[in-house]
Amino acid sequence: MILCGVQVHAQDANFSQFFSSPLTLNPANTGNFNGSIRLAGNFRNQWASFNNAFSTATFSVDAPILINKISAQNRLALGLLALSDQSGNGLLKQNYLSASIAYKKGFDQDAQHSLTLGFQTTYGSSNFNSSLAKFEDQLTPSGFLLSTSEPLQIANTSKSFSDINLGGVYAASNDNDRYLYLGFSINHLLEPKTSTLNANYYLKRRYNINGGGYFPIGINTTLHTSFQYQMQADYQELIFGAALSYSINSSSNKSYELYLGTWLRNKDALIPYLGFELNQLRFGFSYDINYSTDRTGGQFYRTGEFSIIQVLNKNTNSVIKCPKF
Repeated sequence: MILCGVQVHAQDANFSQFFSSPLTLNPANTGNFNGSIRLAGNFRNQWASFNNAFSTATFSVDAPILINKISAQNRLALGLLALSDQSGNGLLKQNYLSASIAYKKGFDQDAQHSLTLGFQTTYGSSNFNSSLAKFEDQLTPSGFLLSTSEPLQIANTSKSFSDINLGGVYAASNDNDRYLYLGFSINHLLEPKTSTLNANYYLKRRYNINGGGYFPIGINTTLHTSFQYQMQADYQELIFGAALSYSINSSSNKSYELYLGTWLRNKDALIPYLGFELNQLRFGFSYDINYSTDRTGGQFYRTGEFSIIQVLNKNTNSVIKCPKF
């Protein structure tokens, strides 16, 4: 399968809860929250019963800077993202470290219309662990017992590279706490070479359009919506959905919010979502329920995902409104 790579198609690691992974979604999301610091973590275990096929984890931190030197309608922010992705129970590991910067420009006094541009630079490395691989010439009637002459077993299978991502987000809001946003990003602008042998395999550019918003529909209830469309080489994906949140303010010092909703990955999976938030600390869990007729052996396609986001020092007096997803 590795030697026939020219006949297969793959895409970047991505999340069903894309709305809970701001810096992997769009570098323009850097600093797009009301608070002093945001911490976010995500873990996705895709097709776990199929030899832990894909496992992805991220951690990010971002924060606005120079707050006292920039007008209240504008914002400059920095962010740092670490992502680790492994395939085939650790056979192939890829690690990325990204630094991002974003600038938000408000077009009116209350920043109800704004445009944010973001830039992200990435250092990546990939490693093929040949000690975990099994090759044809090792096979005997009793299992993979022989030594192999496969070049992959002795080759340098590590590769490092640099890359650039760009993005932008337009946002609009009103005095009734209604908020809409639309973003666009281009990933792998440099299309770096990632192959470790003589073949030339490159990371194809990935184009992403995402958007959403929130709309209060009661005293304690809010509707949150979001979508993502992305395209990379021959791969295309559309996810869209919504969640209702119900807020419980038990005291002036504590607030609770419960989220319940579902997203849909077009022609592939239904994604129920459950979230709980306590004082700006939100936990989210989702589970992909595959319905695609292109797949067989449905017991293999089990995918769970967990997210956590913590916003510190919420700024309730901020002019700029920001998305919850």
